[in-house]
Amino acid sequence: MKILSPVNEPVTFSTVVCRQGAEGDIGPLIELDRVCFGRRAWPVRAWWEVITFPEWTTLVLTEHGQVIAASVLLPAAPVSWLASLAVRPGSRRRGLGRALLRKALLGARDASARWLSLEVDRVNRVAVDLYRKEGFGTIRRFREDGRPRLEMVHRVGHGRRFLTRPHEIEPPALLL
Repeated sequence: MKILSPVNEPVTFSTVVCRQGAEGDIGPLIELDRVCFGRRAWPVRAWWEVITFPEWTTLVLTEHGQVIAASVLLPAAPVSWLASLAVRPGSRRRGLGRALLRKALLGARDASARWLSLEVDRVNRVAVDLYRKEGFGTIRRFREDGRPRLEMVHRVGHGRRFLTRPHEIEPPALLL
């Protein structure tokens, strides 16, 4: 849908939908994973597990019926793990990754986690910068399959209770 802004320029509203992943998403998720991660993409069995096992939370973003982004969270206490976050190259720089990351933080909080952990390639500067801007810190540098990687964490719980200002991490309205 296009409308005119106050300066009479066309503005397009997004048609992005966020929903829980389902078995019918496995094929598109495998394809998204291969586009984003190449040879390091997960095997079919891993995608089947994160979609069908109730311990996992897999969020899928679609636009015009196409999967454009996804995240996989293992919510647990005391540490939740963001196992995957991927945004299709043509859909990047729209805040979708940030929104999924914030949803993961809320999922970790809801699981009573004290920390949200993730791993990322050190050379993936865009992802590393996003995580740092969102409050993640590096706790470990390591090599995996010859690639320099980081383990990063974000404190979810604070003091005696959990996030006292969850509005600070609320994802954009399109993902609610």
